[in-house]
Amino acid sequence: MKNLIIVITFTILFGGCTVNFGEPKPEKIVKVEEVKPKLWPLKKKEFWYAKYFLSMAVNPNVQKMLTPEMVFDVVTCTVDAFEKDYDYEKFTQEIGARTVLPPEISRYIYDISYACSQKVQKLYDPHRDNKKDMPALPLKLEDSV
Repeated sequence: MKNLIIVITFTILFGGCTVNFGEPKPEKIVKVEEVKPKLWPLKKKEFWYAKYFLSMAVNPNVQKMLTPEMVFDVVTCTVDAFEKDYDYEKFTQEIGARTVLPPEISRYIYDISYACSQKVQKLYDPHRDNKKDMPALPLKLEDSV
């Protein structure tokens, strides 16, 4: 009796392992296309470089911290970031055509510009002590442009 139970158990185990459940279906391959932002027209992009450079270059606080060459590098970094985030038509509607920007857009511009200025300052002086040169408090939303 004991031998019969062992034989039946092994028969079920080995038989269960060899059951063919059918051909496996191939998985569908989903192609993910990389969406590249549409580049701005070169002349229009250069216009925004110049416009943003002027607004930053006349700011006395910026003049204290950055040389004109550094300001230009911050401007190109910032406008290039705008180009990645916005197509040109949307940018001109939401940001470029407005004389007064809503606080959230002002904050967006400030955050990008600040990040770019940090990159530029590290490029020009990689041994700079970041904590010593940074302002004590970040700019408040009300104080942004």
